[in-house]
Amino acid sequence: MNFDALAERERNAMQNGKALQGITLRRKSVSAENIYLFKTEVLRALSDETRQGIIVLLGKHGSMCVSDLAAYFNVGRPTVSHHLHVLREAKVVKAEKLGKEMHYSLNLRNIRRSIKSLDKVLASIEA
Repeated sequence: MNFDALAERERNAMQNGKALQGITLRRKSVSAENIYLFKTEVLRALSDETRQGIIVLLGKHGSMCVSDLAAYFNVGRPTVSHHLHVLREAKVVKAEKLGKEMHYSLNLRNIRRSIKSLDKVLASIEA
């Protein structure tokens, strides 16, 4: 059974108040629902090379606006804005309005939390 099918079964089971057969859900355990949410939000955001480049630039420079980021890539401001939107939805970057422009920086707290979550997923697979 693939990952998406397992996550779907887990969501349905959780809605019906039942756990998957053979899987005991505990309050602090990593459920398929949590794994699915991690996969769809953070991993999708990090899967694109342009977004990876944005993360590297924000890590190097701290805070940048869309115009500054667009200057590093062979794409327009709307494309960079789209990538930043995806990263914001995944809570990988945060935005702050400075003057007329939005400045973006890494959300290190959430990135660390996501890495810990992925580590828990990997540990549950290895166990």
